[in-house]
Amino acid sequence: MIEINLPILNQCYARRMNWYPAVSNPAFGYQRIGGIAEILDQFDLIMLDSYGVLCRGMTPIDGAIDAIAMMRKAGKAFCVVSNDTMTNQRVAAEKYAERGFDFSNQEVVTSLDITEQWLATLENKERWAYVAPQPHPSDELLTGMTNLNALSGIIPEGIEAILFLAGSTWTSEMLTNLVESGRGRQFELALGNPDMGAPNVIDGRIHIYATPGYFAETLTLQAEQQALPHLFGKPGKDIFQYVYEQHGITDPSRVLMVGDTLYTDILGGNAMGFKTLLLECGVYRGTDIDDAIADAGIVPDFVAPHL
Repeated sequence: MIEINLPILNQCYARRMNWYPAVSNPAFGYQRIGGIAEILDQFDLIMLDSYGVLCRGMTPIDGAIDAIAMMRKAGKAFCVVSNDTMTNQRVAAEKYAERGFDFSNQEVVTSLDITEQWLATLENKERWAYVAPQPHPSDELLTGMTNLNALSGIIPEGIEAILFLAGSTWTSEMLTNLVESGRGRQFELALGNPDMGAPNVIDGRIHIYATPGYFAETLTLQAEQQALPHLFGKPGKDIFQYVYEQHGITDPSRVLMVGDTLYTDILGGNAMGFKTLLLECGVYRGTDIDDAIADAGIVPDFVAPHL
């Protein structure tokens, strides 16, 4: 695992704005609220980020379980929309049950689900390498591709494309090897998880650990990659469009995207025409949210301390 800090995280996102949808902010700034209950009746579907909104690591965030129960009681449709690439719908309910949530598999969609749809149709897999630990839930679909974790990050000759899938077990040494073996070469890039980092709490303090988007950003910066990556997760449209269509929504303004990260949840939700709610209990915990919004130039419709 590679730990990074919030300034580095934000710098990485800011450097790669050309990877993401165009910024589309609300006309009149944001409204501060106490929690989602205050605005729930304005929406037909609630999309929820996972890490930093519902939980940090294995620990549920205060109020999150109660908020889910409240939405169930109100009969409000919701879906967890996560860039988690170690979990798919086949095992989602079990994973969240371990954290105290009562989701069904159908109430969770991850970028791994979207990536697996693509993998199922991908041809010429021998030209692809991928970043992910082994074993991995998608191992059957990844057959024929080269696992870079098993090669300490070194990209073999003949590889023309790289899928950045999952970051657990990836190390600083692997990242250095990735960059060095990628110099002077150009690759097609795909991001199963576009996040640059994910928050966790250890000893009461937020730690941010690098995720696949960070690895791709480092390769792009240091090995001068020209290709724009395809994003299977937020803020790319694929995952949002899938959930939107699955729920039969026709008016995007009746959808609320709830997240803790401006560059993924809020940027992506705004670009889809959804309303957005930024929570302060995730990656921006303990920071000035107004400064974060001003620095990013990305504005949510609502801000709340927690769900």
